[in-house]
Amino acid sequence: MLIQKKVGTLIFCMLFFFSSINHAWSRSVEKQAVLAILTLNIARFTRWPEPVFINAETDINLCIFGDNIVQQSFESIDKKVISNRSIHIINLSRLRNLKQCQLLYLSDLEHSRLIPLLMELQIQPILTIGENIKFLQAGGMVGLIDIKGQMKLNINLSTIKQSNLAISSRLLKLAKIVDFPILAP
Repeated sequence: MLIQKKVGTLIFCMLFFFSSINHAWSRSVEKQAVLAILTLNIARFTRWPEPVFINAETDINLCIFGDNIVQQSFESIDKKVISNRSIHIINLSRLRNLKQCQLLYLSDLEHSRLIPLLMELQIQPILTIGENIKFLQAGGMVGLIDIKGQMKLNINLSTIKQSNLAISSRLLKLAKIVDFPILAP
C-alpha cells in the first residue's frame, strides 16, 4: 500500500511538472507566432532602396536568429507575399552572410555580441527587429516589446534613416518613436 501511495504521488508530481512545462512552452510558442505576424506586417510597411533587389520578383529574405521555438514560429509566414515578393525564411545558426537578408530578426542574443553586430549592420539596408529595449539601445531598428502581455512597437527612426530604409507613416503612427544615439564603430 505504501509503494502504491509513493507511485501515485510520483505520477501526480510528474504530471504537474510536465503540464507546467507544456503550458509555459505553449505561451512561448503563441508569443513567437504573434511576433512572426507582427514582423510580416512591419515588412509590408517598409521600403528598401532600389539596388537591394535584383528584379521585381526577387524574394524578401527574412533571416531568423533564435532558438527552435522562434524559428518554427516564423515558418507560418514563409512564402507569404508582400508587393509581389515572397517572404523567404532563412534560419541562421551563425551570424554570417547577413548581406543576403533584407530583414533580420534577432532573439536572445547576448548584449556583448549584439552591439558589434548592429554596429556592423548600421549602414546596410537590413531592417533589424528584436524583442527588448536593450536591442534598440544597442542600435536595433524595431523593438517588439511585451509589456504586461501586450506587444508594443518601438521604432528607432535614426537607425532606419541611416540604412536608407523607409517606414510608412501609417506604421509610424502606431509606434512609439525612440531616438537612441547611433553608436560609432
